[in-house]
Amino acid sequence: MIYKDNDNKMPVVAILMRMLALAGPDKRPLIERELRMMRAGIATEREAAALIDMYLKDSTRSAVVHDLRLVSNDGRAAQIDHLLIHRSRRFYLLDTKHFAHGLRITEDGDFQRWDEAARQFAPIPSPLDELTRQISTLRDALEPLGLDDAPVDTLVLLAPNARIERPRRFDSARVIKADQFMERLNNGRDAAPMQTALGNLNRTRMSDSIGDIAHKLIALHRPSTADTLARFGLRRHAPEL
Repeated sequence: MIYKDNDNKMPVVAILMRMLALAGPDKRPLIERELRMMRAGIATEREAAALIDMYLKDSTRSAVVHDLRLVSNDGRAAQIDHLLIHRSRRFYLLDTKHFAHGLRITEDGDFQRWDEAARQFAPIPSPLDELTRQISTLRDALEPLGLDDAPVDTLVLLAPNARIERPRRFDSARVIKADQFMERLNNGRDAAPMQTALGNLNRTRMSDSIGDIAHKLIALHRPSTADTLARFGLRRHAPEL
């Protein structure tokens, strides 16, 4: 069952478009880059959410929360693209990434994206490290519920048409395409151990308390809109909004 959809980020896109029209040559590249990244992220999240919803919208054994942003007591923020909550109290963090021109993972586990303008690969922060930080913040949110020690599995989901260059030594199994994840979910019996557990989402009955957990986490949601606007010197309730 779907408990939360993606936040509507189009108002922020509209604000940035107005800023772009008025911006000087020093600010235009920054705003254009932000718009490209935001639009690509929105498209990728929607595509992944559509695949997840297609399989799990009528689920009686799992809860789905899209676009959940949690902030811990010490100010650490975690933007969780998709959260699955299984009746067994197992959690699945799914992080969607958009790499239009390709992703390379090195033998040392470093991540690089293809920079079309520079015609070369450029280093980027590891999505796997980002998921590790998300787990920490999620556990803080689960502690009052007595679930801070619940098992949490993670995956990085890429667009179905993404090109991935994988290493031989470094284990990149947690980086897959969004449609492959849903295939593995649907065929969990023949998948890897983690995916077998995911397959159980389709063969169990939801506990009534799973919905309560989802609602309590959603109550902690802090949208990232204000952060995006603050980078450009705007406030959430500024007159120009």
